[in-house]
Amino acid sequence: MTALAKSASTARIGGRTLAPDRIPVIRAAILASGNGSNAENIVCYAEENSDRISIPLIATDRRGAGVIRRAEKLGIPCAILPVETVAAADRAAARQAQEDKLLSLLKAENVQWLFLAGYMRLLSPAFLQHFYDPAAGVNRVVNVHPALLPAFPGKDAYRQSYDADTTEGGITLHFVDDGMDTGPVILQKSFPKAGLSFDDFCTAGRVIEHALYREFLESLLDGSWRTKYTRKG
Repeated sequence: MTALAKSASTARIGGRTLAPDRIPVIRAAILASGNGSNAENIVCYAEENSDRISIPLIATDRRGAGVIRRAEKLGIPCAILPVETVAAADRAAARQAQEDKLLSLLKAENVQWLFLAGYMRLLSPAFLQHFYDPAAGVNRVVNVHPALLPAFPGKDAYRQSYDADTTEGGITLHFVDDGMDTGPVILQKSFPKAGLSFDDFCTAGRVIEHALYREFLESLLDGSWRTKYTRKG
């Protein structure tokens, strides 16, 4: 088990190693690229349950992202870690450098879980391995996607789903793996799109995004997430 995943299974307080059922607080960070409404939703949930979960850090890859202002309002430190614009031959190195900085911050905060909230970058296998939980068989990294996966993975999913010849839209919460929105599904919920403008369609979807994240967080805090949402549960 890697260092970051291991810290979710044991903790040291006052020189003592505590068993999993005695760990007082889950430490999680949020990655976001946009406005940050989901980030705020997660932080508010954590504040409502501050004896069991803490959000010590938000990180974004975009200067000027709305989530920066939200983090300031919420009193949560926000790291701004853009991937530097470089020639094509140097892009892999630039991406690794950004992930190395991010990982260093996460380790410093003893982060055990990552919640993606509109984060528009793929995380590399080398980065994700630090959050792999062998007991559950998944990475402790969760993403919300505005479509009923496997339909409409990737960018602009709200638009793709709205324009599609279907009667419903939907939201998926899933564990993150090495692919583009291909990780194991945690929760999905559909909603009718008849009569909705595109803006109303997005608004309806975001309400569900927030609800699904909260439903998963409840299972994380009560310890039922493995049984409910993983094959090894």
